[in-house]
Amino acid sequence: MNWLLEDIACILDCDPAQNNVTLFPDVRVQRIITDSRQIQTGDCFVALVGERVDGHDFLDAVMQAGAVAAIVTRSVPDCALPQLLVCDAVVALQQLAEIWRSQFELSPCIAVTGSNGKTSVKEMLASIFRVRDDNQVLATQGNFNNHLGLPLTLLGLREENTSAVIEVGANHLGEIAVLAPLARPNIAMITSIGAAHIGEFGSLAAIIAAKGEIWSALDAGDIAVVPIVAQGSTLDGLPIWQAQLRDKRIVFFGALADVQQQLSYFAQLGLGSISYCAVAQRQMHDDVQLVDLVTSDWGEAQLRLPIMGAHQANNLAAVVAALLPIGFSWAQIQAGLLTLTLPSGRLRFLQPISGLTVIDDSYNANPASMLAAINVLMELPTQQHFFVMGAMGELGADSEAHHLAVVDAAKQAGVDGLLVSGEHKAASLAHFGLGLASDDPNELAQLIWQRYQQQPSLAVLVKGSRASKMERVVEAALSLIKNK
Repeated sequence: MNWLLEDIACILDCDPAQNNVTLFPDVRVQRIITDSRQIQTGDCFVALVGERVDGHDFLDAVMQAGAVAAIVTRSVPDCALPQLLVCDAVVALQQLAEIWRSQFELSPCIAVTGSNGKTSVKEMLASIFRVRDDNQVLATQGNFNNHLGLPLTLLGLREENTSAVIEVGANHLGEIAVLAPLARPNIAMITSIGAAHIGEFGSLAAIIAAKGEIWSALDAGDIAVVPIVAQGSTLDGLPIWQAQLRDKRIVFFGALADVQQQLSYFAQLGLGSISYCAVAQRQMHDDVQLVDLVTSDWGEAQLRLPIMGAHQANNLAAVVAALLPIGFSWAQIQAGLLTLTLPSGRLRFLQPISGLTVIDDSYNANPASMLAAINVLMELPTQQHFFVMGAMGELGADSEAHHLAVVDAAKQAGVDGLLVSGEHKAASLAHFGLGLASDDPNELAQLIWQRYQQQPSLAVLVKGSRASKMERVVEAALSLIKNK
């Protein structure tokens, strides 16, 4: 980074004399860090105050670890570390990210939000950019997509970066409106609309409005990649977004039948020239799916996608809709997809023993992603299909109803057995009628092993919200099998 501390103080409007801060004109900051455990020589530490931990308590420790300054919301007089006093450390972090991002020309910078599919789309885009740009892409890591993670991601930009994919998360209105513009994207995308965080937003209409805030980060003529849904669907955001989209270059994506059905309606909205990329059909082929894509402006092609699920084919359409308009070829997109691997806990297929497939989708969950994962489970040609279902968080007063709806979907899809944990486990198991309710990952793993022994042709889906820690079930199952 090599950022002058004096310049950082100026951006944050800190007066060294007034705030009793010792600044040296040759002090340079190499990184901006919020975790005291990660401090290295040359870092500037942001002292955040959380529910359990106060970063101001670690100023002496970070100084010993090599920090050259700290951004604080109260002075710590007995510490010799230079301190930049601000009113709000989070706002200060975002201000620095905004200024730092403005120094880079990125081709492109894509901001991605949505109820489901953000990480998969981000990983697809990053894989394609890595092939084109020789690994010089900045992409959001892990869950760094919130009010802290997004600015920290942007502060990771370096001179060698030529493109960026920035994931933008939110759980309340107004959050994306603040975060997305920090990234200065020239392409923005909504992957999907669903009931994720509905307990925080309050309604589906509020979720649609919140996701649409991402369009405000675009300049006139920039590309907006917009999801298509069936006509009349409650998930259709266009009636809410159309005013924000009028001066953007719009590329729609979705299922071909939905696109064809909606085209005349889009024209009536006066949104100008319409481009689209749509999924025509998909088929399974060994360990990949073949996805036939049709576009309005760039022809059609069949792409090999090395991850399963109809929802992933739709995510691929979103990726292609973002890349073809800026000059990527079908061949470049395919080359990047062939290097794609999803992070741990994101629809990861594990085969620890012959005849057993464990689908580790434990990272997070909401009703829509649960249904998508169940469909992936049922695509596997095994004789038994089991679903290990953890709790879904932030669903509000209708939480139990949402859980039971997922259980209904599992029954209708043909799932053979349900293993369930979490707040609604008793009601969910009673609704399904066959399986086990337990919060003990070892007990759930033991039942998986027993079912496999009875019928060694078994596929198991493990999924739940982050707070459910369903990865413990995967770990317990793998450990149990390893020791057999």
